[in-house]
Amino acid sequence: MAKPYISYHQQRADIQGLKKLLSDKSDLNLSANAAEVLKRRYLLKDELERVIETPSQMFARVAKAIARAEQNYGKSKAEVKKIEQRFYLLMHSLEFLPNSPTLMNAGTDLGQLAACFVIPVEDSIEGIFGAVKDMARIHQSGGGTGFSFSRLRPKGDVVKSTGGVASGPVSFMRVFDVATDVIKQGGKRRGANMGIICADHPDILEFIRAKERGEFANFNTSVAVTDEFMHAVDRNEEYELINPRTKEEVRKIKAGEVFNEIVTYAWKIGDPGIIFLDEINRHNPVSAVGRIEATNPCVTADSWVMTAEGPRQVEELIGKKFVAIINGEEGESSEEGFFETGVKQVYRLKTAEGFELRLTADHPIMRLERMTRYKVEAQWSNARDLKLGDKIIINNHRDFGNWGVKSKYTGGEGYLIGLLLGDGTIKKLNPGKKEITEKIEKSSSDFCRCLLRGLFDADGSVQGNQSKGVSVRLAQSDVEILKAVQRMLLRFGIFSGIYMNRRGERKVKMPDGKGGVKEYITKPQHELVISKENILYFAERVGFSDIEKMEKLENAIRNYKRKMNRERFVASVEEVVPDGVEKVYDVQIPGINAFDANGFIVHNCGEQPLLPYDSCNLGSINVSKFVENGEIDWERLKEAVWSSVRFLDDVIDENRYPLSKIEKMTKANRKIGLGIMGLAELLIKLKIAYDSKDAVLMAEKLMQFITNEARQCSTELGLEKGSFPNFELSVWSTYDAMRNATVTTIAPTGTIGIIGNCSSGIEPLFAVAFVRNVMGGMLEINKLFEEIAKEKGFYSKELIAEIAKRGSIQDIAGIPEDIKRVFVTALDISPEWHVRMQAAFQRYTDNAVSKTVNLPSDATRGDVKRVFLLAYKLKCKGVTVYRYGCKEGILSLEVPKLMLEEYVCADSEYTGECRICSV
Repeated sequence: MAKPYISYHQQRADIQGLKKLLSDKSDLNLSANAAEVLKRRYLLKDELERVIETPSQMFARVAKAIARAEQNYGKSKAEVKKIEQRFYLLMHSLEFLPNSPTLMNAGTDLGQLAACFVIPVEDSIEGIFGAVKDMARIHQSGGGTGFSFSRLRPKGDVVKSTGGVASGPVSFMRVFDVATDVIKQGGKRRGANMGIICADHPDILEFIRAKERGEFANFNTSVAVTDEFMHAVDRNEEYELINPRTKEEVRKIKAGEVFNEIVTYAWKIGDPGIIFLDEINRHNPVSAVGRIEATNPCVTADSWVMTAEGPRQVEELIGKKFVAIINGEEGESSEEGFFETGVKQVYRLKTAEGFELRLTADHPIMRLERMTRYKVEAQWSNARDLKLGDKIIINNHRDFGNWGVKSKYTGGEGYLIGLLLGDGTIKKLNPGKKEITEKIEKSSSDFCRCLLRGLFDADGSVQGNQSKGVSVRLAQSDVEILKAVQRMLLRFGIFSGIYMNRRGERKVKMPDGKGGVKEYITKPQHELVISKENILYFAERVGFSDIEKMEKLENAIRNYKRKMNRERFVASVEEVVPDGVEKVYDVQIPGINAFDANGFIVHNCGEQPLLPYDSCNLGSINVSKFVENGEIDWERLKEAVWSSVRFLDDVIDENRYPLSKIEKMTKANRKIGLGIMGLAELLIKLKIAYDSKDAVLMAEKLMQFITNEARQCSTELGLEKGSFPNFELSVWSTYDAMRNATVTTIAPTGTIGIIGNCSSGIEPLFAVAFVRNVMGGMLEINKLFEEIAKEKGFYSKELIAEIAKRGSIQDIAGIPEDIKRVFVTALDISPEWHVRMQAAFQRYTDNAVSKTVNLPSDATRGDVKRVFLLAYKLKCKGVTVYRYGCKEGILSLEVPKLMLEEYVCADSEYTGECRICSV
């Protein structure tokens, strides 16, 4: 008989002893490895390292600590106790488990409950070593850290303070790596870091090759690439490497050369992975959260920006700090205000309603994703990706007050100018040169209001009735005046549309001023139309001084028998067309990370660090627990989702944060990441092969259900406890409420998957049977396979030993084909199906989906390249590949020293997922 199997039986007494030690006579059914992991990492110990709690007591400790948050929201002791019991049963049943720090630290003096944090790295000695200090404190508390090194000046660049030259980001990464070595996370977790750099950094090639010589063992690395970079790869073009300090081009390089280097080193050593920046930012639902590092999206100098001092053009805000106004809310820019980012190709974005903006192709615009009667969902889309008919979100400034109170121009002067812009003239001026100048448009709110009133007195009208719709209209032959009026009205919260050529050019007989009549050619007439509930705001905030017109408007409003249609502040894309090459500018507005440009909501500079001081608050539902009689119990799953969302939201309140800056950011957005584990077992129970269309469809259905239910729960929690502080700045602002900016993430579940006795995250089975490097080498058999094999009569000890040599059952005789089809392992599955499964979950997940594309040891560089390209095509947010055998310590097919035969072996805590993120 195979030695591992003999060894397994020899260890049963030890295993049962361990499980007895951890047992409290509850019905908690743990695997031997789960019991070992709990003992080693999770259960509380005394000063002599003796275990002093059982797993059930651990769950009770966690449930009590997390439910305590409910006291902050007026819950009675009885209500809190009921929620505590719900949390306990959720974990005790192994239907849901929070991330490791919550299990380890909840209810203890440490109290740090989040898994990982993002720390910005600034381009200065103070900034770099400040980040090292922050990392140390986070690792000490049990968390992991992620960094973007894209802002550090490249190797060889000047350092003015010392007169020397910079050593570059890779050199400074060594400081972080060494510091991680000497800090053991909370005494229970080893240090883990994610390092990211943008593809346009001058040191990109050095970064890609950084781990070749075995350095940076505490780092996982990824290269952040943009759509522009991927397009350059496809077209075999060069792209610019930009010095982040000067924002200037250092040199150009073939995108394909850099991409092939990423492929080569991912194939050789498993690093780096790729992060698709634009795909991440397109689906960022909260402008207040920010963008991760990217190339600078830009607008032109003539763009109008709404500020607390009133409307200003970009050219006036260059080098000047200002307060931006977005949807009536304030956001302070950085000290430098707008800054030049170079000379670039510019595009003109036009909407059917007449709104226009000139910007670069990569500038993100807030685009409508879905709209119902009560809700508006939006996401960021680059200008180049907008199509005819796409809906764009327009700023709503109805909640913003007056501006420019100390203006030297009076309201009376504004009214006079409005009349003159209409049908009046000043004899000394050329009557054909009327325009709303920059000086006029940036005047005070009182001046602008009176100007509009004078103009509408001169050329405006009230038309229609309830059946046809009441509207206020302004006719003009000069469309530029109408565009300026449209922008001015919007700043008062009045949405309008411009309709071109309402009346074409024609010949008309009119008085010649000399007592006779003469035929004149009249210019085409265009019309600005205010309708729906906007006429109420027009009457209140602008109105007519012309008594007859004002009475007509008031009567029309008074006689309206039903509620007027609500304005949704949405415009339709008409075209995005090239519009020349010129200097362009951008700005940083921390917090809001957006600004009003000609009425559009646009994203600010991509150089804001990746969600600075944000944290990951994660938990996973074991979906395999919800299959009964070959079907998913959707109602029971819904209950688990709602309880899990409440649990994770409470974690935010009960967490003891390692840094005050992290606490502030986390509580401002209250992001949670509810994910899943046990997908492989769920598919097996449903008799669906992982590498099949049916599996992909099931993945989409499952995650869509979980995300929808999580959002509904978050809405209810928002009504109960209040929405997250940045709610009004987010795409959820049109909802009744939303407690959490994001609700779902697919994280690698690592050791909590072992506790739950299920596969990690959305990974396929690692192996059907293998030797776990724990307790001297223990054979681990997939429980479902063992049950089915015994039920169908093909189980034997020899069969299990044979499977343990291979991991896979595909080439083993005596196993029915239908069983082989559903019990596929990571290496049985082609890379394409790994990517397609990741993409299926990504479609319905708020945040990123963690998934490793496993490749056999004989996979080629071409295989890796195809994985990266398919992941980009299918709109994944990132991708990581792992070719078996390219790294030590994860999976071994070599002969262990104490065994005479060759078996598939795995580390005691390996479950088949991303090798760093699962820590």
